[in-house]
Amino acid sequence: MLNFESPAHAKLSELCDSAALSQVLHPYSFILGEVFAVCAAPEIPMPEVWLPWIINSKNQLTSNEQADELTDTLMKLLQFQLKQMSNENLSLPQGVSFEGDTSTQSAISLWCQGMLLAHGQLESIWQDAWSKMQITEQQQMRQLQKDLSHCLYMFSTFADMPLAIKQAQKRGNDQLLNILPKIYLSFPQTLKTYVGLSGRLVDFLPNQFETFAKN
Repeated sequence: MLNFESPAHAKLSELCDSAALSQVLHPYSFILGEVFAVCAAPEIPMPEVWLPWIINSKNQLTSNEQADELTDTLMKLLQFQLKQMSNENLSLPQGVSFEGDTSTQSAISLWCQGMLLAHGQLESIWQDAWSKMQITEQQQMRQLQKDLSHCLYMFSTFADMPLAIKQAQKRGNDQLLNILPKIYLSFPQTLKTYVGLSGRLVDFLPNQFETFAKN
């Protein structure tokens, strides 16, 4: 039985697996990836912006009670994730790991898919922060952008491992499948780098971190 980090994680898992919402919500791990990206953004979007991202676009909630319960659960998850980041406790959620399953429906793939979807939705915020960041040394700016690209490449690799393996083979690299377990071990550092990059940029945009963390 899966152990959950918080009651909110357990509640979200229950909602995602429920008969009423299993076809409405994105999968549990996918949503956790989205929440991570939202929390790590240089400027945290308002709930009405990001909460709709967790809904499967083909379906919709059918009652106010569902919406209220889901919103309450997701806001608690947001606060939990923000606290984890504030304490520099950066790791993948319980149950999200790489055990050799390379399917796009594995927990690690779903988490990365959700993370990348939310990052894409938040790209304008990242771009705005980059443009406002005054770094006199262009080399330093290029290094930060290179670090972000590396993080996104890592997430993309695990979001669709079959595609990543196929593309690697086209480039003459037949070993990606074999070294995925080793690459996976660098996930904690990748998460730290990604959140750290946002921290470098956050001073250049309104900082809502404490507002959401304390709600």
